[in-house]
Amino acid sequence: MKKTFIAISLLLTAVTAGAQTMYDALTFSQNNYYGTARSMGMGNAMTAVGGDLGSVGINPAGSAVYNYSQFTITPNVTISSMNSSWSAYPVNGTDTYTGEINRNLSRFTMPNIGATVNFKTGRRRGLKGVTYGFVVNSVNNYTGQMMAGGKNDKTSYQSSMAVSADGYDIDFLNGYLNGSGQSIDDWRHPYENADDRGYYTPWNVITNAQAGSIANYGDANDPDYYYRYIAATEGFIQTSEKDQYGNYIYDIFLGGPLNQSFGRKVTGGKTDAILNLGFNFTDKFFLGFNLGITSLNYNYDEYFKEAAVDPSDFRIDYDEATTYFSDYRTRYSYSADGAGVYGKIGFIALPAEGLRIGAAIQTPTTLFIDEIWRQSTDVNYQNSSFNGSATSPEGNFSYRLTTPYRANAGLAYTFMGMGLLSVDYELTDYKTMKFKDREDGWSDTFDEVNQDIADHMGKSHSVRIGAEVKPVPEFAVRAGYNFTITPEYNGGVTLNDKLHIISVGVGYSSKGSFFADLAARYSAFSDEFISPYADYLSDVASPMILTKRERYDITATLGWRF
Repeated sequence: MKKTFIAISLLLTAVTAGAQTMYDALTFSQNNYYGTARSMGMGNAMTAVGGDLGSVGINPAGSAVYNYSQFTITPNVTISSMNSSWSAYPVNGTDTYTGEINRNLSRFTMPNIGATVNFKTGRRRGLKGVTYGFVVNSVNNYTGQMMAGGKNDKTSYQSSMAVSADGYDIDFLNGYLNGSGQSIDDWRHPYENADDRGYYTPWNVITNAQAGSIANYGDANDPDYYYRYIAATEGFIQTSEKDQYGNYIYDIFLGGPLNQSFGRKVTGGKTDAILNLGFNFTDKFFLGFNLGITSLNYNYDEYFKEAAVDPSDFRIDYDEATTYFSDYRTRYSYSADGAGVYGKIGFIALPAEGLRIGAAIQTPTTLFIDEIWRQSTDVNYQNSSFNGSATSPEGNFSYRLTTPYRANAGLAYTFMGMGLLSVDYELTDYKTMKFKDREDGWSDTFDEVNQDIADHMGKSHSVRIGAEVKPVPEFAVRAGYNFTITPEYNGGVTLNDKLHIISVGVGYSSKGSFFADLAARYSAFSDEFISPYADYLSDVASPMILTKRERYDITATLGWRF
């Protein structure tokens, strides 16, 4: 097989400041509401229901529905389950996935804690009560871990790095030359500066060059010798032909089969701390306002490994010795922390006996985000004296992200105090997301990614259905269902990424102040397809991973009314 030298998009590796993508914007903007065990048990279909601290983040008017104060605390256990299968390359144009591997990851969180205090005005009509509240609700959970792998005798991660390095001077990659061609001795230089063409190098390419997993090859007299690369997993044969620049033409081939594996772990979440103000008008109309402070923490860690099935297939001759490639690992770590402020207004009305209607709208949130990342590479040979490793400096960048507005509406109907049925609809327009500079608010750094958002993102539609039945006044049984279409588009055609959530719950309310609720929730995400490295051959695609994603939540709420 001959290499095709094409531009490769390295989506997960920082190249320089401003390497954000529209997928980062989507990840940080999406909500997947948690709340109390009651609200989760009812599928968070709470826009027109209220009376629960889990509902306050969905509709601020919910705090004013009941004429009492309350305090709740809600612990939760999340279990992420991912089943991943591997396709080394397509066969007859179709990926065949084999070797399914399951990875579970558990996490303990506190998705709700808060209190509301109700003050009665003493009036029989008009403004009957005012409620003040402070509530902390989780609005997303990023927990997940996966792994996949298999045998590959066609392509190599290191080979993709060799292709990506094409055109960069080896001395520049190793920090021996700056972009002006002057001699230096600074291994950090290529991470922070452009080469003589003004190009910034992907950090994983630099660590591969500095670790020695890619190197120059062939006739040192070729004009492009110091700008072309071969991987430790490859061999080459020199032909008698030359290209138009006077370089010999080489056939480059993978030495033999490799055992490859890819793994990823994600943790963190998004939380809203809410200052709430609610008003009760004649027990028929409720109005509420939220000042929300969003905090974001997102931690991402991935690795890719490949090892020779038979090291003797990967002979490497140096002037002083011969050795054989053994194994390789590269790792990328990334974390982001952010905070922002938004406002929300909502109402609940009771136009007829048993019927409730509600609606709320939330302003866009401007998140101030600080992110850091690091890349490392290790390569090992049978002769350990040739082993190499490299770790990048810690990269960091700060910027602003404006997340979309949200609008939701709901209907609920209560049945003679014995139960209720509730339906919500929520609209979010992700096309309005925008990256901005941290300081002045606008920068051409983000023009391309903001255009991607405008071209490929769209509206997300979510429907939530919830029910609660009370066979006796002290005991409740609940169920809920959510359906969300995520907003990713391709040429105007929806890719139909969907999220299905099923929940059940029970609740106990004493005749005094104490109440307790328990809920279980199952979330099924759309299948995810991951390409660990980009295609670099003209006739063979790189590996593809199919991941089926599920999540389980067990939630309990303890509460007191006063």
